[in-house]
Amino acid sequence: MEMFYASDVPAQVRTLLEEALTAATNEWGNYGPLEYWVAGTNVTAATDLADQFCTRRISRGQGWYPNKETCLTNEHVATFLPAQAVNAAADIEAGRPSSNAGLNGMRDWDIHLFSSSYPFGFAGLLGVPFADDQKTAFHEYFHAVQHAHIFTRDRDERDEMLGPMWFIEGGAEFMAQTTSQRLRDSGALTASTWDSFTERMEWKMNSVKDRIAANPGVKISNIGYGPDQSIGYDYGTWAHAYLADIAGQDALLDSFYANLNDLGWEASFANTYGMSSTTFLAVFDEFVDLPIAEQLLILP
Repeated sequence: MEMFYASDVPAQVRTLLEEALTAATNEWGNYGPLEYWVAGTNVTAATDLADQFCTRRISRGQGWYPNKETCLTNEHVATFLPAQAVNAAADIEAGRPSSNAGLNGMRDWDIHLFSSSYPFGFAGLLGVPFADDQKTAFHEYFHAVQHAHIFTRDRDERDEMLGPMWFIEGGAEFMAQTTSQRLRDSGALTASTWDSFTERMEWKMNSVKDRIAANPGVKISNIGYGPDQSIGYDYGTWAHAYLADIAGQDALLDSFYANLNDLGWEASFANTYGMSSTTFLAVFDEFVDLPIAEQLLILP
């Protein structure tokens, strides 16, 4: 695991982020090589970090950049770090707590490449708790776990084996929420005041219920990445809570992902959870209609 920071990112942020990522690797395995690039709020510092990124890519023969200038002016690279700093500075000025982190690939480079905007929680800004950024770090790292269980480099085959958005993002979110909470409770992660896991899950389910009430007949399981994706994250988190209640919380890693590369997504799902994904979604959508008090009973 290699960490790269803009020069204005303080030591506290670095320490807390690395603590969270190390804890995630201890829990789920060390899937690397991994690069994690973190922007701050200073555009000059972020541009210098982008320069370091481009130097690294060119020296390793990674990417499609004939020279550093081409790399630095590439739309993806400019968005990757300098734009993150611009957005973070604007969010701080507006008092708007937001964040942006993600796994960006790059399988062809033989690495898991992550980027992150300034972690406001770790920085002690805008009332964002440490726990929120800890959860984000766990969520993003779990995407590396998911991808590491698929061996093909063919993009279409990889997308098929990853499964639908609700499963990918819901799995990462459920595992991040439950695991980071357990490690805070045990003292393995720095303590943080945050709303309880039950409260957080209740908010997610209420978001799903509100969406369905406003759009009768909507199939949230059909929503993909895009402007409506946040509701798919909430729906998927609860779907994984339901699946964990059926087969145990270890089933996702010990059975589904352990067999994914050999069986494919649908067969591994049926093998792990004892039903097809179509049958599961029909059962789960009935569960979504239950009162929230009944739904909360399945949570670990």
